Amino acid sequence: MADTAQTKDMPGTETNQGGFPENFVNKLFIDTNPVLDSAGDVDLNDVTNGKWAWVASGINTQTPSANETSTNEAYYDGGGFTETDVTGKQIQIAVSGNRKVGDPAQDYVEGLFFKFGTAVKTRVIWIKNSTPIISACTISNIVPAGGAANAKQTFSFNVSFDGRPKIFNGQLTLTATSTKKVYSASVDTNQQPSDGAESMPAVIKETVSSGLGH
Repeated sequence: MADTAQTKDMPGTETNQGGFPENFVNKLFIDTNPVLDSAGDVDLNDVTNGKWAWVASGINTQTPSANETSTNEAYYDGGGFTETDVTGKQIQIAVSGNRKVGDPAQDYVEGLFFKFGTAVKTRVIWIKNSTPIISACTISNIVPAGGAANAKQTFSFNVSFDGRPKIFNGQLTLTATSTKKVYSASVDTNQQPSDGAESMPAVIKETVSSGLGH
């Protein structure tokens, strides 16, 4: 495979990042080779050792939810009305589509179907309207196949964020490797946001990096 792409996007077909962006601008990457410590935790401070598979091929729906925990209390100064306080959240992303054998992200998730415990824990990078977020996660509710006999197999799973997600201290770059749909990651801490922004937008490079994915 060539180290430099020999084609490029046509002018006018660029992704719309403002106004009413379409859902495909959001990207989900799962580490298919997670390293867990003795406590079963993954490292969120070093992304360079991950194999980040893009969850995209065969996937037509990704739906995030906050799964809030809340309390409802009535106090004497409320005149009989109740106040609500949100005391916690668990972020989840429900992913669904059709099974595509040979896709690195789908093959990884399908391989977890009979597993549980720390075996279904990894980490995820979610790029939400160009803002990258990283979190430890658990892969659950896997549906590896199913449907009508004369239809494409269905495929779905949930990504449940474990604990508090983080943003990157610098600019995240995901670079394509020689394995299609698998990326290496790096963070340039010298690049810092300005104008009051909390984080730098992610950069995705489709030029193949030979350092990962053999």
